[in-house]
Amino acid sequence: MKKHKYLSVLKYLPLILCIILIIWYLSNIKEISVQTILDYTPDNLLAAALVLLFLYALKSFSIVFPVLFLEVAAGHLFSPTVALIINITGIVIGIIISYFIGYFSGSEAIAKVANKHPAIEKIIQKQNRNPFFTCFFLRTLYILPRDAVSIYLGAVKFPFGTYLVASTLGSLPSTVLATMFGTSVTEPTSPLFWLSILLMILFAGGSLLFYNLFIKEK
Repeated sequence: MKKHKYLSVLKYLPLILCIILIIWYLSNIKEISVQTILDYTPDNLLAAALVLLFLYALKSFSIVFPVLFLEVAAGHLFSPTVALIINITGIVIGIIISYFIGYFSGSEAIAKVANKHPAIEKIIQKQNRNPFFTCFFLRTLYILPRDAVSIYLGAVKFPFGTYLVASTLGSLPSTVLATMFGTSVTEPTSPLFWLSILLMILFAGGSLLFYNLFIKEK
């Protein structure tokens, strides 16, 4: 009995950590920026890369921390190719951690809600009919927090392999654009700087438009 209670408490530790980090972030939101990340990043490039990857992992628990800050910071610190590798690696780390937070801590709650509300159960079933499209589509929407999406998809137990590939591919466009922006952020007169901003705006607007059309269709 005690062992069962211990496992039940242990299961919810990731969500407790999420709540703690959300509260911490919201209480320090004015002090946190790309420059803050750069100020606390070591001069050694290898150490800097490891720190950024650690922050990506930590960010998976915070949910509300803007991943854009990390992507831009990497673009500023490293060459475009290295920055892109670091950012994609960080995104994959976050995708994996958030999924298993939902899988272990949220699946029971989702099951209870679905049992009480048949409409929600039907929605989940429809999403599971085409998990690749669902994962990819949700990743292209700027308006949805990445980690919250991952936790949800983990909680409804989407196939992990499909989830990982589709989520990574769906995250690539925004990650590439944010890395481009970080690379040129100190050169506001450069064509790359304005091109990256324009493409980010177009991509965000396009994803929002597609989302609205999709909702009306369904």
